[in-house]
Amino acid sequence: MRTASCSPIPRLIHQTWKTRDIPPGFQPLRRSWIERNPGFAYRFWTDEDIEGFIAEEHPALLPVFRGYANPISRIDLARYLILRRFGGVYADLDFECLRPIDGLLDSLPGGAGFVVGLEPEEHGRLAKAVERGLPRILCPSFLASVPDHPFLDHLLARLVEARHCADVLDATGPFLLTRAHAEYEAAHGTEGTAAVAVLPPELLYPVTKEECWSGRLFDPVFWEQATRRAYAIHYWEGTWFREGAGHGVDLPRQVAAVVTDGRPENARSPVAKAEGLPLISCLMVTRGRAGPLEFAIDGFARQTYPNRELVIVCDSPALPQDDPLERAIGAAGCPNIRLVRVEAVRVEAGKRLGDQPGGLTLGELRNIAVDHAAGRYVCQWDDDDLYDPCRLEMQQLVLAAAGAHACLLGRWMIWWPAQARLAVSAERDWEGSLLCEKAVMPRYPALRQGEDTPVVKELRRSARVVRMDMPRLYTYVVHGGNTFAASHFETQWQLSTARFGGERCRALLEEMGKRLPVEGYRQAVAAFASAAPAIAGALPEKVLVLTPVKDAVAHLPRYLELLGRLDHDRSRLSLGFLEGDSGDGTHDWLAERLPELRQRYRRVTLLRHGYGFRPEIPRWRPEIQRRRRELLARSRNRLLSGALGDEDWVLWLDADLVDYPPELLARLLAAGRDIVVPHCVRPDGRTFDLNSFRVAGKEGGEEDPRHLVDGIFQPPRGAGRLYLDAFAGEAIVPLDGVGGTALLVRADLHREGLCFPSYSHRGYIETEGLAMMARDMGVTAWGLPDLRIVHADH
Repeated sequence: MRTASCSPIPRLIHQTWKTRDIPPGFQPLRRSWIERNPGFAYRFWTDEDIEGFIAEEHPALLPVFRGYANPISRIDLARYLILRRFGGVYADLDFECLRPIDGLLDSLPGGAGFVVGLEPEEHGRLAKAVERGLPRILCPSFLASVPDHPFLDHLLARLVEARHCADVLDATGPFLLTRAHAEYEAAHGTEGTAAVAVLPPELLYPVTKEECWSGRLFDPVFWEQATRRAYAIHYWEGTWFREGAGHGVDLPRQVAAVVTDGRPENARSPVAKAEGLPLISCLMVTRGRAGPLEFAIDGFARQTYPNRELVIVCDSPALPQDDPLERAIGAAGCPNIRLVRVEAVRVEAGKRLGDQPGGLTLGELRNIAVDHAAGRYVCQWDDDDLYDPCRLEMQQLVLAAAGAHACLLGRWMIWWPAQARLAVSAERDWEGSLLCEKAVMPRYPALRQGEDTPVVKELRRSARVVRMDMPRLYTYVVHGGNTFAASHFETQWQLSTARFGGERCRALLEEMGKRLPVEGYRQAVAAFASAAPAIAGALPEKVLVLTPVKDAVAHLPRYLELLGRLDHDRSRLSLGFLEGDSGDGTHDWLAERLPELRQRYRRVTLLRHGYGFRPEIPRWRPEIQRRRRELLARSRNRLLSGALGDEDWVLWLDADLVDYPPELLARLLAAGRDIVVPHCVRPDGRTFDLNSFRVAGKEGGEEDPRHLVDGIFQPPRGAGRLYLDAFAGEAIVPLDGVGGTALLVRADLHREGLCFPSYSHRGYIETEGLAMMARDMGVTAWGLPDLRIVHADH
């Protein structure tokens, strides 16, 4: 959407590559520009497209274009000419968009019509920059411009003059751009559309070349800190000068590790050496539960270490049909997986195992797995966690380099999907990450939990152990069915070395999702928890359900019935109502039930405030929308300020919903977004909530100004907007506007100032205005197309 306050730069993104056959490492980066900027048109240029464009539009520059010895100079020239002709945004393919760039363009100082970013300060201290006396460097990898901006004419003139420079940095690249800008700024100043906005590195270039190439971005804490303010991140692939570039994020060149050797001096035994890569047996103990299991097996299948096997010990009989464990093994398509059923082991052992009540302990099951391992090394492989594809490769490299018998991770990631929390753990020996030479592996004690702690303690006493620091190799998931209770994980949260919630948790999970199936796992855990809520041991989030009510007596019994069916701990649910202008006794009806409600729920607040608004015409008529939604926004804000306490989330819920699933709240929370809505439909299945939409106008996603009525956009149904029924089958989609029939908002956003505008904010009001205000805060609203709730048909 563009209004008078928006940047004049066209909502159009340009990218280039040699052909349409884009390297796999660049494809997700390209998608990031398209998916995070749904209001922008997108144009992709090949070398052939570029030469045709220059031949048609700038034939006089063809000799310059064809005369460059290095192809990258042709691309530099092309990007300047493309922006001069069409305007918009140009981004190299090794750039990733992290958040919608509307916020970047709309915040330009002085209404500048051209945008360029500064490279990191460290680049100004590199030899070539020092030789040229350039303490700061402007980078052409991201540029934005209005068509025919005067700086581009100035730049092209300098470029023609420098066409014979031997170094591409001086001929067409950053050094030329930097010098040309210095000359231009001296002549034109820094105000108005003719000005050039030079953005600080943290917005577009938050990391240096060395930080990318050394693999430092694999450190989750560094990545999160570096990208906090960034709209995009440049990976400095340098395909024109770096061999092997374009493969994706580099792994760390160096890994911090500490070696301890507990063997007595007179009992030294040599560390086993093996020719080639030794076989590693990954050991999984499971009861075959559906959900996370398939991701743990898939994580094994995707390991980069080639010489491996997975031994699965299952303590439950196979189901006669469609056994989830058998299905997951088949889906992995990996030949080196062996399944051991404990019942068969009992038979082979003459039923000596598991005679005690309750069957085998976890420790005994792990010993069975070790006994069936064929590898020189064994590796614990739990059935409900996520593993980076290079986990085995990196642990084995460090173990071999240290000449150790065993390797452990000193930190790992801990993820609470239902609570949208992520942490880098405290520093300790994380037993679940153990990779150990089988010959020195102690036996597990017959314990039902904590069985691996004595094993690691004994290894520390008797063997050479290396502890490495690379937390992204292993993500421990807190899903409610873990061996330990919720209080254990709350302690780990408090002890963790880094904690991420809200938007930063989402951002880091998306980064991890490039290598892990984060979104699929989140959905699986939500379904798993919904199917078996009794095992959900994790402490639920505190949620405040807020509902403005007016003439709602006919709907409130069903409202309370549905609320009572939610599979969320009622001791963690608070309620808040604001009644106003009712003529049917709504306030008294609720007041009579307050004592009962306060016994059932954590807190209950009932407020009253009227505005005297009782229109004679239907509530959907355009001529009253501005006033109706203004008062609804004011009611929501008044209710929020009067009812919000220490809750983690706010669920705005309409009083006249007639049906929704008991897992509604669990699935909204499991989406892991700061603002999320389900798909609200009428009883006949048609979409009801037309405030939840994505703009899809002809001009790059802009709303049609003809649809402005009383200062707010009120298009006819389907005119330039896509509602959630247009995205059936998609798990989650970004939205430009949201409705309030069932709207989940992280409470901290409200505390930080996010409210329901009672005025026109960029042409939007109330819930739609909240979504637009959130975008200004760098937060995207999301919708779940296949999570349906039903609204009364009126």
